[in-house]
Amino acid sequence: MFRHFATLVSPDTLFRAHPAELAWLLEETWRQRFDIQAKALGDPDRRSALSASPTPSPLGAPLSDELSDILTFFDSSGGDPVEIARQFRWDHLIYAYMIENTRAYEVFKRVVHEFVHGEKLGVPDADSQAWLRNTEELFFKDGAPFFVTSLVSHIRSDLRANRRNPYQRMFGMELNHGMDDGKPQPYVRAEAANAEFVPTFEEFLREVWVGMTYVTASASSNPTDPAKIVTLASKLKNMLLSRRQDGNLSREEFSAVTAMAWFHLTLEYKNDGASAPIVASLRAQANGTEQRLFKVAERVGLPAHGLSKHFFDIADAISRILTQIESNDYDTTDKVRALFTPDTTLQATPEAAMRTIITHWTAITGRDVKARKVAPN
Repeated sequence: MFRHFATLVSPDTLFRAHPAELAWLLEETWRQRFDIQAKALGDPDRRSALSASPTPSPLGAPLSDELSDILTFFDSSGGDPVEIARQFRWDHLIYAYMIENTRAYEVFKRVVHEFVHGEKLGVPDADSQAWLRNTEELFFKDGAPFFVTSLVSHIRSDLRANRRNPYQRMFGMELNHGMDDGKPQPYVRAEAANAEFVPTFEEFLREVWVGMTYVTASASSNPTDPAKIVTLASKLKNMLLSRRQDGNLSREEFSAVTAMAWFHLTLEYKNDGASAPIVASLRAQANGTEQRLFKVAERVGLPAHGLSKHFFDIADAISRILTQIESNDYDTTDKVRALFTPDTTLQATPEAAMRTIITHWTAITGRDVKARKVAPN
């Protein structure tokens, strides 16, 4: 969510805000999520029926005017401007999974640890101290009681394990790293998990790639199979929505994508050539999000993942496509053609997103989804 907020206000405003403001901003975002009653619970337009905390009086709401502007906009289409509550849809859980694989969370945990325990990394300036306070309060503590992002309890006491469980349930996938000492991260593995997600998704990518390869071919020589792509998209949709039945896992997803977006924003932020304050304090300025992560990681002695650029580059595209699949956007042979047909009239197209996913998925997994499966003899 924080990267979305940063399109509405300056990232510096977020980094300098009081942690209570940011916690309440997230709570209000949950309250103002898309909630189309005609949709089934779990749908991208109706993720959950769980309520946010009771609304305080206007005088008690801990939001500055600038942050309050994130929650509303003025509509002048009917004449006089009318203030309208903005509706929010957060990123898909796959976004958090991809960003967490870079080890950004662990790297910044080490950053906070070093700064609060000594001056090994130097003395943080005022803006960096604000960032450190917000980061520790929001992502390395139990969370504000009764708020939607507060998921730590006697039942699930480890923040990192709390995210691994939904990743396993939704995608049947593990993170590519364990704990700081190299040992596996213990967490509760669910019996009901989408073990077929990866092979189904890779088959989906292969079939879309065939469509991209032969998009200009004549009908007689074109092996593209739109009907099969529809079937695979439907299988993925049913698989994912099964885990989301009645709005299940929505809080966990919201918490995970919120946390990863904070660290992603910190690393990708550039303003007239200047990096985020904490990155500048660490003398980790560099070109490219992953290069800044590598420098921060080097400063704290905890290596980031070598393929971090691929994880950063795939995150938005794969989040968008899986959300569209869950929204049933590709349920006909005509609709799936958008996945492999270029459209020069649009900037962010499904075809461009699929090219991004195919390129970076292959690099991340080492499995070439551009190659057709060889039938056994």
